[in-house]
Amino acid sequence: MRDTPPVFRRGLAPCAFVLAVVLAIWIISGVSAGDITTFVGYEIGFVLLPGIALLWALRGRSRGSLLTIAVGWPLGQTLEILAFSATAAIGARGLFVIYPLVVIIPSAFFIWRRANAPPRDLDGESTSHWAMWTAAVALSLGVVYLALAFLPQVPLPSTSQSVSYYVDFPNFIGLTAEVRNHWPATSPGLSGVPLHYEWFVFEHMAAINQVTGVSIPTIGFRLDVFPTILVLGCQLFAVGRFLGRSAWTGALAIVVAFLLGALDLTADLNQTSPFFDQFNFHLWASWTFPFGLIFLMALLALIAERLQAASWRASGALGSWVVIVLIMVGASGAKATVLPVVIAGVGLYAVWELIALRAIPVTAMVTLGLTAVVFAVTFVIVYGRGVPGTTLDPLVPLSHTVPVTVAASISSHAVRAVALPVAYVAGLAGIMLPLAGMLYLLRRRHRDELRRLRFCLCLFAGGLLLANVVHQIGSSELYFLDTGYLAAVIVAAAGLRIAWADLGGVIPMSRRGALVALAGWLILVVMVVLITSPTLAHPAGLLVRYAAIAVLAGIFVVGCGVVLRPSGAALPGVLALALLPVLAACALTSPIQLAATIGRAMGGKSLTVTQPDPQTTRGLTPGLVVALNWLQDNTSVNTIIAVSNHWINPGETDGRYYYYSAFSQRNVFVEPYTPDDYGLQNPPLTAGFVAFLHRVMLNDLVFDHADVAALHVLTDQYDVRYLLIDRLHHDADPALLQLGRIVLTNPDATIVAVG
Repeated sequence: MRDTPPVFRRGLAPCAFVLAVVLAIWIISGVSAGDITTFVGYEIGFVLLPGIALLWALRGRSRGSLLTIAVGWPLGQTLEILAFSATAAIGARGLFVIYPLVVIIPSAFFIWRRANAPPRDLDGESTSHWAMWTAAVALSLGVVYLALAFLPQVPLPSTSQSVSYYVDFPNFIGLTAEVRNHWPATSPGLSGVPLHYEWFVFEHMAAINQVTGVSIPTIGFRLDVFPTILVLGCQLFAVGRFLGRSAWTGALAIVVAFLLGALDLTADLNQTSPFFDQFNFHLWASWTFPFGLIFLMALLALIAERLQAASWRASGALGSWVVIVLIMVGASGAKATVLPVVIAGVGLYAVWELIALRAIPVTAMVTLGLTAVVFAVTFVIVYGRGVPGTTLDPLVPLSHTVPVTVAASISSHAVRAVALPVAYVAGLAGIMLPLAGMLYLLRRRHRDELRRLRFCLCLFAGGLLLANVVHQIGSSELYFLDTGYLAAVIVAAAGLRIAWADLGGVIPMSRRGALVALAGWLILVVMVVLITSPTLAHPAGLLVRYAAIAVLAGIFVVGCGVVLRPSGAALPGVLALALLPVLAACALTSPIQLAATIGRAMGGKSLTVTQPDPQTTRGLTPGLVVALNWLQDNTSVNTIIAVSNHWINPGETDGRYYYYSAFSQRNVFVEPYTPDDYGLQNPPLTAGFVAFLHRVMLNDLVFDHADVAALHVLTDQYDVRYLLIDRLHHDADPALLQLGRIVLTNPDATIVAVG
């Protein structure tokens, strides 16, 4: 497709609509006009423009502004992160502000030399007005869903009321502050100890803070998530149009990704999913996940283009390979699961081609070699040659689903042996339900379409395989599954597009009739949920609810077959009508989960989910905010503090309290009392684990017993200069106040200067 002026103008209104939705969300959520302006200016000047400039310099201009953004944005983020890391490493952070010029000016020379070259064609069919608006509305609604799920969880720190966050969010803020203040970055909650982690998204946010001065909580809790989702939507549209040869495939990919969810018809957003995995939940709960996905989508498009080329050394291929390698580097530190999924997917693709063509797939092997080299190098540099807690443990994600949980509890061994395999299949089906459109491509007449999308299928299979072979701390193997899931979204969208085209023909129902039936199914599923909610308990009760919906769907399909078969309707076409109840159930997942939040909004109530009683929920109290702000304003960024509390729950069983390092932006002697958070495993009893236990012992001696000798160890060996006593969550021995100088005290917190 040529991005002619009429087509470009036709896309302006849909794009403006989506941007207006995001702008409204920012304003409603309390972001100032100044912060919005400087943030947007940074994203354009330090990410988008350098990325597009280098992309055009290396590959020439592409037809399609959306595809240019889809590839140029992650390339720009790679450049931004490399520049930020380099200037921080040499102790010249101020030089970072000139990095865009260092990229754009030389790139402009090469772009000028290519001025007469024809644009590269990497698009599908012409983009219709309706497809653009469908994509825009779907993406806008997805952004609203994300805002309703995320923003109530992250009220900004307040000196007037207590707030509490999902456990990982303070950790993310602390990691961003650590990268902003120190190089090389170490663990903010275990001072001086290296932390090998997915740092790149935090480096990106730290770079924004360094250049614009916008506060880190505002960047993390308000601003940064939405551009990432917009770019991801842009990529789905552009890559879906390219691989699916239709703009409607791209538009429907946005619908599948953001508006359909795994089977979870519960009215509590924070409740454990009955099918364990939630792609949509990870979009806002894990800041590294959506950041990694934008690199994956760029790699998907670029690698698919190379695999379709006549030769890996085709004319102009060198620039594309350079772009691929750079984006692989960005992907490696953005999310650890991306490159393993790419390796598995390309490997499966190579096997497929070897069997189908009986020839060595050279391009696939070259891609596999490049990916393996980049992964190996970055695995050493970024992850320190290991990901602690990774073990071989097949089918762990599926074992947590409702069908498997219920089947495993059956007392009869014989019945359980029969039920468990069926339950595992049902568990996988519940997770993958939004991808049901893929099944429509299994028909013989659609094999050519399926063949064009085989790389997407291989990535999906690779993610599914990895997720069900390895197990990681905190069930992080789910990210393998969800990474591959996004590639499968394009295949599912292609299936739905073809099914829509077949309505009134192969599928024996008119399009109007299908829309009416879909509306009826939406109403029916809501009625089932309302009827069963007062009596059914999670998880066994939910299994009954889902079984009831499945039975009703079966009755619907059989009934349609009975009515339509006498008129000559083909059985595959009748079976395709099962997509209607599936789509209804998937489309209601997010609205039902967000029902409580939407109800508060419509009732004019505060959307903030947690305004906790500090005696029962250990969050961030007003007095504690004052104390942490004092540390941030009155101490050096190299100051180390020790803290009295380490637990997020009153029972002191969950030692993942990250608030102190996050909102003081200072390193803590030992903050969480959970060794897994530092990559420490026991067994084996490593030196690092012993050192951690020693810190815990010293910290307890100081705060619980005012031990003078232990305090001297903290100040002399670990350079601790301040003691922060959290008076509400875990007070200290009163004698401790005599061992230093009180510099701040209020009902919530006391800070004692020592050393």
